[in-house]
Amino acid sequence: APWKLFGGDGFIDNNKTPLILLSADGDNILALDKNEIIHYAKSNGVICEVSFDCPQWTIIKSRVKWTDKWFNMTGVSLIVNLFKNPILKPIKNSRGIAMSHKGFDTMYYTDMKGKKHPDPYIGVTTIYALNEDGTRLFFADPWLQNKFENDLTTPEDGQFKAEILSASASTIFLIQRARNENGKEIHLMYTRYADFDSTGSNPALKATYNPMNKIPLIRFIPAEDWIQQPSISLEGKARLTKNISILQIGCGQNNRQLRVQGQNQFGHNGFYFKNIYNKQWNFQLTDNVIISEEEFLPESFPHTGFEKGPKIVENYENGRLESNLITSLMKISLEKFSRYGLNERGLHTKLVIILDNNFKLSIPLYARRGWESLLGISYRNIWKLVIPIEYFGHDDPFLKEFLQKIFHNKSRHSVNVYEGKDEIIITNVFFTYCKFKFIFKNKSE
Repeated sequence: APWKLFGGDGFIDNNKTPLILLSADGDNILALDKNEIIHYAKSNGVICEVSFDCPQWTIIKSRVKWTDKWFNMTGVSLIVNLFKNPILKPIKNSRGIAMSHKGFDTMYYTDMKGKKHPDPYIGVTTIYALNEDGTRLFFADPWLQNKFENDLTTPEDGQFKAEILSASASTIFLIQRARNENGKEIHLMYTRYADFDSTGSNPALKATYNPMNKIPLIRFIPAEDWIQQPSISLEGKARLTKNISILQIGCGQNNRQLRVQGQNQFGHNGFYFKNIYNKQWNFQLTDNVIISEEEFLPESFPHTGFEKGPKIVENYENGRLESNLITSLMKISLEKFSRYGLNERGLHTKLVIILDNNFKLSIPLYARRGWESLLGISYRNIWKLVIPIEYFGHDDPFLKEFLQKIFHNKSRHSVNVYEGKDEIIITNVFFTYCKFKFIFKNKSE
């Protein structure tokens, strides 16, 4: 079918402001103008006539209405926008911005314990933005402050440098291309299903760290981690561009198709594709599509392998536990603690305790946003220590004593984390029955 001007004239306002970026997903369309203002529209106002005899459709009527007010829910936005700047601007020098909309076409998502959670009637809208060096991933949600201040920890504990991102229905796709010491083109690709709701950061939606919880509509967290996707075999003349995309192809987050534009072993243009959780990549020819040589990795690209970003997680050793109940601990450390981020912080932060008999206890420490943070009153996170339940079935006497005396055989503990310049303190919240305080001052390099 021939190209047509969107909305009739191809512009988003009567001033015909030039655009520098477009992104669409589900029912949502994003446009970034030359003044660095994000405009937003719904495409579900387009009425089409579909022919089943011949696979084609014809636009009968278009009612697309653009707005530069990021939160524009009818009847509610007039009040909400009185208390916040309705304009959303991108982060400076972003490597990529992607619109995501999860709605009627996806229906639900499944948490890590197999519970299905229906998408809300209005869907879930998110804009993801990659920062200047590709190491930090920010997102904006219409129900949050109109800023890209929430971030998701990127792969490899924040050191992965993505060239570009793509997103669809709350699924994020990142890629980095490079050349190894022999000059051969190599690449890394990661995906993750993550938005404000699924990561448990929305305090209006109930979530639990309890793997035994079977109550419907209570989300199990932590959510899905980053998944390293299988590499595409690049033999012969095969090579890739950085042009990647995701398609919604059905209900649930398992119905996503990944696409990477490039050439096959014979040098023919097309794209590699596969289902997000499949291992095998396939190739679709598109010889009618011209790919500029500038889209490919140049031969002169440094033969130094994958570039990494600065380290954002810290390890602390020789910690101490302030308690009169236990005196014989060999070692206490805090692994992969991140000071970055308003949202989830690090994905793999752990309090590691080695008991007197060399038994190693590894306890995840998770961060979420709470109401105070959501309302802009405080930027503090809600923290929780989550002791894996398998430890409570262990026969080790040292472990049993420690869990009983320090944690009173409870698996989940709300804690406060105090971040000083030279120390980290983890202590249980006030009025909690069991009392403990872990102090870390020695940061390891």
